[in-house]
Amino acid sequence: MSLWLIPMIYAAASFLGGITLPRLEQAYFPYDSGISVASAQAFLTAVASGMIALTGIVFTVSLVMVQFSAIAYSPRLVLLLARDPKLFHSLGVFIATFTYSLCVLLYVDRNGSGVVPLISGVAVAGLLLLSMLLFSALMKGLRDLQITFVLHVIGTLAARSYARRFSASMRRQKINRSADKRRAMFLNWVRLSKR
Repeated sequence: MSLWLIPMIYAAASFLGGITLPRLEQAYFPYDSGISVASAQAFLTAVASGMIALTGIVFTVSLVMVQFSAIAYSPRLVLLLARDPKLFHSLGVFIATFTYSLCVLLYVDRNGSGVVPLISGVAVAGLLLLSMLLFSALMKGLRDLQITFVLHVIGTLAARSYARRFSASMRRQKINRSADKRRAMFLNWVRLSKR
């Protein structure tokens, strides 16, 4: 599966959720949330515009960091860092927050009803909180490009590779030893039976 498919799935899911959940709220949970239409529109607009700006900044910085590491480290190592699924899931959540906010914004004061979809607004706030947590995890992940961490990753991958090869070699040796033991037992039995 292509890693770029991950953000597309987030975007499609948030779009479908954004056009479905507020409609279900209006149909099955009609209530007065007490939130003014102007406040809800300002909140949703701020979230949407802030998320698209944050997405642009974060991924521009990530691209610059990957380019820097391409100069400093080997291309194989850069691919290891650039193909981190955490980066693509973060992009997906950022895009989902943006898309969902815009979709919910369409249902605020729909047809002049003065209704603000509360559950959808809470979902936007939850997506915003998740986006901030992922943003801080990505910023913490910038330490992944420091040489001490890079050496640690290389050492860990080398140890795993060595362990896989060594354990396979040990299994072959164990099988050979048990076959040798059976062969010796058979030859011993043949000698004893000839007496």
